[in-house]
Amino acid sequence: MPDMSNISWLTDLYLLSQGAAGQGDRQQAIDAMLAHIVKGFGGLTGCLAVQRRGGAEGLTIVAVIELPAEVVGRHISPGEGILGQVLQTARAVVIDGDVRNDARFAPPNDTGAAPRRRPRSALCWPLAVKAQVIGVLSINRSDDLDPFTTDDLDRGAAVVALLALVVDNWQMHNDLQERVDRLSAMNAQIQAVNHRLADAQHQLLQSEKMASIGQLAAGVAHEINNPIGYVSSNLQTLSGYSCELLGLVDRFFTRTDFAAEIGASGVDVEFLREDMSALIYESHQGLDRVKQIVQDLKDFSRVDQTEDWHDADLVACLNSTLNIVNNEIKYKAVVDKELTALPEVQCLASQVNQVFLNLLVNAAQAVERDGRITLRCGHEPAAGDTGEVWFEIVDNGCGIPVANLARIFEPFFTTKPVGKGTGLGLSLSYSIIQKHHGRLEVESEVGRGTRFRVVLPVRQTQAVPA
Repeated sequence: MPDMSNISWLTDLYLLSQGAAGQGDRQQAIDAMLAHIVKGFGGLTGCLAVQRRGGAEGLTIVAVIELPAEVVGRHISPGEGILGQVLQTARAVVIDGDVRNDARFAPPNDTGAAPRRRPRSALCWPLAVKAQVIGVLSINRSDDLDPFTTDDLDRGAAVVALLALVVDNWQMHNDLQERVDRLSAMNAQIQAVNHRLADAQHQLLQSEKMASIGQLAAGVAHEINNPIGYVSSNLQTLSGYSCELLGLVDRFFTRTDFAAEIGASGVDVEFLREDMSALIYESHQGLDRVKQIVQDLKDFSRVDQTEDWHDADLVACLNSTLNIVNNEIKYKAVVDKELTALPEVQCLASQVNQVFLNLLVNAAQAVERDGRITLRCGHEPAAGDTGEVWFEIVDNGCGIPVANLARIFEPFFTTKPVGKGTGLGLSLSYSIIQKHHGRLEVESEVGRGTRFRVVLPVRQTQAVPA
């Protein structure tokens, strides 16, 4: 055996211990340190077992030299075999010969089972820090080598003390790393929960904003409705007056003196007759258009209905919403309607209107001039209920890159320039369709356009959300 006082050997051991205490691969450094000690003691094989903090009582083998790799990780109970006995008694031992007849290593609890044959000779120390055993080190020799003695056991005391400190440091680092990992995992969970809460809060704010806009639209519709009523009535009366007045002019026009006076005045009676009629007709048309807009605002905000779940004609809802956003579309795209009659759908119509609005606005913003937006719908019957209805809003716009398709329903995700979008429209739409137990699907190709498909059950067979 080398002299334990050999400076070179001790220096190498110290350097290995520093590696085990550093920031590198501690397991590799522990293995190297164990190999150095086994070789220094003239051993053939070796084993290091530690007592895990906060784990099951007993030892766990963490490093071996010239022993089967599957030994690593094996659990040893207190009193089990040589390592378990050293853990239990906290005393170093030297073994010379077969231990089957050695009373020190009798099987625990007098089971009567004979211990397995051990190496010809072995040294086994408890690793203790502050009188607390934290592990066990064993070094073994085969039959063809001289057996270990108690002198070898004593000379290894200083080495074992150093190894105990290294193992303790290693254990503390592992404990710290486990705590850091647990805290990191908890922090990640908290961040995920906070993110979901923030999403929910912003979606709620957006929903409340849309509700406020709906109330504002309803108020505007109501305020416009009153003056439209008396303007329409007055225009009707004016139309009657103009007819009477023109009739009176026609009667006097037959008189030569009156006709000459009219001619001298420069008034073109025929032009007035035609233009007055056209002006009154166009004014009626304009008022009818305003009335339709007011009705569409009412339908969009559902001002005449409660926000309870009820049956609604979603084709009419889509047409009303299209009228609301017509100014956004008419200068950029032609709208093709391929709509058919559908069964009424149990829903929150104002929220479905909001989905249609978001999808129509997105389609309008995606197309350039001479664009085309196609609206389709259909009904898929099913046995036992009335099945599903679906709506498609298809544009031939710029399309969505594949990398963005997976994110378009995330809150605040937008590819629009700053100030052009909040990134909440599709997220809110997705939440509304989920609330209705439906599906919102998308297909897109860059440069070819995008197809959004809304699928809703006709009846809410699942529990209706509050």
